[in-house]
Amino acid sequence: MEKTRRELLRDGSRAAAGLAVASTFSPSNPLGVAEALAKSPKLKRPGFNLGCKSLTAETHLRHLPVDGKMPRWLTGSLLRNGPALFEIGEERFNHWFDGLAMLHAFSFDRGRVSYRNRFLRSSAYKAWKKEGRIKYSELATDPVPDPCRQIFSGVSTMPVLGRIPNANVSIEELAGEFRALTEIPIPVRFNPKSLKSLGTDGAVMQGRLGTAHPHHDPATGERLSYEIELVPPSGLRIITEKRGRRRELAFIPQASPGYLHSFGLTKRYVVVVTQPWNFNFSKFLSPDRGPIITNYEWHPDQPSTIILVDRKRGGVVRTFETDPFFAFHHINAYERKGRVVIDVCAHKDAGSIDALYLKKIRKHNDVPQARYRRFEVNPSTGRLTKRDLIEAVFELPQKNYDAVNGRPYRYAYGVGLKGNGSGYIDQLVKADVKKGESKIWRERGVYPGEPVYVPRPHARHEDDGVIMSVVLDGRRRASALVVLDAKSMHEIARASVPHHIPFGFHGLYTR
Repeated sequence: MEKTRRELLRDGSRAAAGLAVASTFSPSNPLGVAEALAKSPKLKRPGFNLGCKSLTAETHLRHLPVDGKMPRWLTGSLLRNGPALFEIGEERFNHWFDGLAMLHAFSFDRGRVSYRNRFLRSSAYKAWKKEGRIKYSELATDPVPDPCRQIFSGVSTMPVLGRIPNANVSIEELAGEFRALTEIPIPVRFNPKSLKSLGTDGAVMQGRLGTAHPHHDPATGERLSYEIELVPPSGLRIITEKRGRRRELAFIPQASPGYLHSFGLTKRYVVVVTQPWNFNFSKFLSPDRGPIITNYEWHPDQPSTIILVDRKRGGVVRTFETDPFFAFHHINAYERKGRVVIDVCAHKDAGSIDALYLKKIRKHNDVPQARYRRFEVNPSTGRLTKRDLIEAVFELPQKNYDAVNGRPYRYAYGVGLKGNGSGYIDQLVKADVKKGESKIWRERGVYPGEPVYVPRPHARHEDDGVIMSVVLDGRRRASALVVLDAKSMHEIARASVPHHIPFGFHGLYTR
């Protein structure tokens, strides 16, 4: 049953005011004493562990308190996606990427803000409610084996996948439909106002991964994505879709497919950066395979590869090898004077995956950070150059997508980490790639999420708009939506909720 804001404030006023000591030390609280200690102002991360604490209540708050002045031209909703449940009974999810998906919506009306959240009705959610257990495999978590399955030799070693995936990564709007996405290429539709789940198209994708970050080209009406075949004949498939018709642009055979999360797009090319974190299919078939993430292996002696695929004719145009690095996110790509510019968030290696296990995050282990790295490649000569563009570390990138995706650009927005700071995301960063500079917004004890750029109506400049970020205020022990001026990175307004929102991943603004 949904709770109103008045009921939440009444029932949870101590938590909203930062006085929830009793619940903090409750035996049912998986964070226990570590969370209580995290409140201390002497620690580097006051209140940080709340970002990895489950949120189980589904709420609808019609009027959030607003500090500052919310722009009246904001008339849509900020939709967010991310994990919100990290344990079921005595069973625990292992990784930040595994928690049950929850959708959030901050909606705007003439300076007022409302909030709603709701769990995605995935197969994993239904198993929680009906059976009280972790029943399906996630990236780094496998369910406790069912003894009945072990009657059949080898069956219990394979992943147990639900019909509706736990799509906890991102959101896309396609032909008026809103869909939650993860790396299993089965979108889950939902209503953007009520957040009610509307099911899938019934597709079954065994042995196949996809992207949670498809591209949309308004000039051509295309949706572009990829699929990774893990089962031989394994490889990478590049796909374009238009008006419901699907076309394969290229299939790139790979004996050991590398992990991918996103890709780049220019007017002429699909840009894929493969990395030497490869899937070991033989290990995956063995009885001690473990969750799917444990079957990837980092090979520091192998290069990362940039692949250009022709969007019109199809096929691979050229490949370029460079020193190994790891990347979740592409920032942008475009063509300039016969060269292709590719900007990514570059990590040293795949250690960033390992660092995001929940046990490590909750122990305050530092999380590896990414650099804003630019590659320039020449399809004619095969030449490649690279350099880092700004000093600040940079992840979860966003930009003025409709205006600059696949085109020359100047600004991007992301999250970062102050040097000698908290060891985790603690600031918002505006990158100026023309000047090689950055502007920072930060507040001690406040942990921001991905910044979403919203252009002002009739904007004349690339950064004429606002930035929205859902932040965890560790000292208040609750979350808020912070709105910044995208040009100056100064705070304009803040709408507060009376509870915490777990650290999430991606979202979008819709009018």
